[in-house]
Amino acid sequence: MRTLILLLTFLPAINYAQVTSALLHEKLDDSSESPVHGMSIVIKREGNIVLSEAIGKRKKNGEGLLATDQFRIASSTKLFVSTITLQLLEEGKLHLSEKIYPYLNEIEYLRLDEFHSHENSAFAEFITIEQLLSHKSGLADIFNDKQEAFFERLMNKPKQQYRPKDVVDLYFEFGLNKKAKFEPGDGWYYSDMNYVLLGLLIEKLDQKSLSQSIRDRIIRPLDLKDTYFEFYEKTETTKSRLHQYVGTIDFNAVNTSFDWSGGGLVSTHQDLATFIEALFEGELISEQSLQKMIVVEGANENHLPYGLGVYQSVYDGQTFYGHYGFYGTYIGYCPENKMVLSYCITQATTPFNVYEFVSYIVKKSQNEENRSYLKSSSLYGSTLN
Repeated sequence: MRTLILLLTFLPAINYAQVTSALLHEKLDDSSESPVHGMSIVIKREGNIVLSEAIGKRKKNGEGLLATDQFRIASSTKLFVSTITLQLLEEGKLHLSEKIYPYLNEIEYLRLDEFHSHENSAFAEFITIEQLLSHKSGLADIFNDKQEAFFERLMNKPKQQYRPKDVVDLYFEFGLNKKAKFEPGDGWYYSDMNYVLLGLLIEKLDQKSLSQSIRDRIIRPLDLKDTYFEFYEKTETTKSRLHQYVGTIDFNAVNTSFDWSGGGLVSTHQDLATFIEALFEGELISEQSLQKMIVVEGANENHLPYGLGVYQSVYDGQTFYGHYGFYGTYIGYCPENKMVLSYCITQATTPFNVYEFVSYIVKKSQNEENRSYLKSSSLYGSTLN
C-alpha cells in the first residue's frame, strides 16, 4: 500500500516533466536564421528540485545535452560583481555614495577626465559607485551603441584575447566617451562600461585579479565546482558544455574575453542555484546589504526595474530578483516562496518570446506542485484514518 501511495504521489511530477519536455521540444529549430538547438531549465523551491529538464543537442549535429551542462552566463556575471562590491562595503573599504574618480584616476589608460562627456562637458568625476551598479552613470556602451562596428571587428578576429585596457581602448576608438546619454544620476542606460569600472575598482581594493576575487569570495566558499572566469583563469574541467549561438554563428568558437566583469563567467544551473540561494540566505552579504541590492526603480520602457546589479522580474505573478544573460540565460530567486529559476535557451536572438514561454512553464510547475501536494495529503490522510 505504501508503495502504491508513493507511486501515485510522484505521478504528477512525472507527468509534468513529460509535459515540459514536450513544450521545450516544440521550440527546437535547427533550420531557421536563429536556430535553437537545445534548452535546459531548472526550478527549485525551498531547496528541493521541482523541475530539471533538458532537451535537444549541445550544438548543431551534436550529442544530447544534459541539465547539468556548463554554459556562459554572460551578464548574470554582474550579480557576482555586485555581490563583491557590497562585501567591500561591509568591510568598510568603500561607500556607495563615493565617487569612482579618486579610486581609479591613477589608471592612465582610463583617461577619466575624458571618460564621460555630455553636451561638451566632462562629468566622470561625479560618477558614484552606486550609479555604476545601477546603470545610472550615463556611460555609453560598446555593444549597444556600436553593435555593428563591434560585431564586424569581432568576426574579423574571433580569437583575439581582450584585456580591460583593450575594451577601454575600443570605447575611446569608437568615440563613445563623447556620447554619454545624460549627466550622472539623471537617467538609466544599460552599459557594460559601468561594470568595467567596477571590475577595476574591485581589483584595486582586493589587490588581485577580478577572477581571483570572484574565486576567493564566492566560488571557493560555496564550492562551485563547475564555475570559472573564462579566458581569465586556468581551469581543469571535463564538464560537458552547451554551445551558444547568435543567429547561426556558434559563439563557442569566439573568444568573448571582452565581456570580462560584465559577463565573463561560465557556470551550471546547479552552481547558479547554490549561488543565488546563498545570496538570499545571508551567506554572502548581510540582509541590510541585500535590501540595498534589491531596491529597484523603473529603468525605461524597454527594460525591467533594476537595482544594484539585479533585475526585478515577474513570472506567473511571482516576483523574482536576478539577472539575464545575452545568450538566452537567466538566474533568479523569488524570496516569497524561496524559488530558484534558472534557464538557458542557447540562442541570443530567439524566434519566440522567452519570457512568456518560461512564465508558462513556471505556472505549470506551480500547478503541478500544488496538485502533487494535495494528492499526497489526501492519500496519507485516508491511510491514517
